[in-house]
Amino acid sequence: MKGKLLIIFKSDHGYTRRYVEILGNALGCDAVPADKFRGDMLSDYDKVLFIGSIRGSRINGFNKIADYLDIAYKKLVVCGVGMLPSAEDRADRIKESTISVAYEKFIPVFYVQGGFDMAELSRGERISINMMVRQIKMASLISEDETFILNTVAEPIDEVKQANIQPLIDYLEGKTVDESLYSAPEITDEQEEKKFFEEMENAAKAPENKARALKKKLKK
Repeated sequence: MKGKLLIIFKSDHGYTRRYVEILGNALGCDAVPADKFRGDMLSDYDKVLFIGSIRGSRINGFNKIADYLDIAYKKLVVCGVGMLPSAEDRADRIKESTISVAYEKFIPVFYVQGGFDMAELSRGERISINMMVRQIKMASLISEDETFILNTVAEPIDEVKQANIQPLIDYLEGKTVDESLYSAPEITDEQEEKKFFEEMENAAKAPENKARALKKKLKK
């Protein structure tokens, strides 16, 4: 791997932590739990990976690094770990829900399937899952993801394996990765970057209606 890598992670039920162990064995990097991360650590590393469990469509614990995106976005890679199988647009949806519009076009985002076991959940988590299950069962149409959730609630799964996270390992090693396997950065050119931030600055200064139009444009 080119450069020194720091992994910041938030693991709720152990699946993310096991992926961190796989990454550590493959890449020989440093790792720190999100609750022990400090902003001054960033200057010691050439690349930073934040990996955490998915809650809704957001990556849990990402707020721990969100305040440092202005200095870390060029060297940051993000990965979400969830119960659902990988799908082509899943990383895009996670990126949109987790990362602010000011930086989402610069940061690569990956998704890997972890696991799920109702027995591992807290009482509050079980209540939330049971409410979701009731809502799914009441729906007239059930999606493929919702069918998977119903089946997984009934029978636990564990899909933590190196094959799932190999595209991320390859990316961090500087290898070319098929862009269908992750949400690639949209802006990599310095001139595009400069123009983007100029438009963001203009949007912040513009009257409300114009600002709304500019922000809509920037989201495209």
